[in-house]
Amino acid sequence: METDTSFYVKPSLTYPADAVAACLHDELLKAVRAQAHRTGQVLPDNPDEIAILAIEIDSLTVVEVLCSLDDILPFEVRESVVRAGGYGSIDTAVTDLAKSIEQQWKEHHDGGKNEQERKIRLTGQ
Repeated sequence: METDTSFYVKPSLTYPADAVAACLHDELLKAVRAQAHRTGQVLPDNPDEIAILAIEIDSLTVVEVLCSLDDILPFEVRESVVRAGGYGSIDTAVTDLAKSIEQQWKEHHDGGKNEQERKIRLTGQ
């Protein structure tokens, strides 16, 4: 006779905000440097200065960068997190994207309801 054991668990996974922000920052920095190299634009040497520099980062570039999050997140980030028209700096992009991705994280883990309990069925296998 198979025993059906059920109980409720609150998801305890925490959104990896620091890892997501660092990954986005690093990948956008690479993309901005590559674009500057192609166009002959001179950028500061300091990455922190580049991050706040007013520079156009188009939405297609940002969509390409989202793939870099595949090793950090247990889901594929939707392109809809990217603001149409792009961003005016790396810092602006990272801040905006991290918030949108966090919302997607919540939806992935608990349907967007922070305190939703999930029923887990243990089959004994």
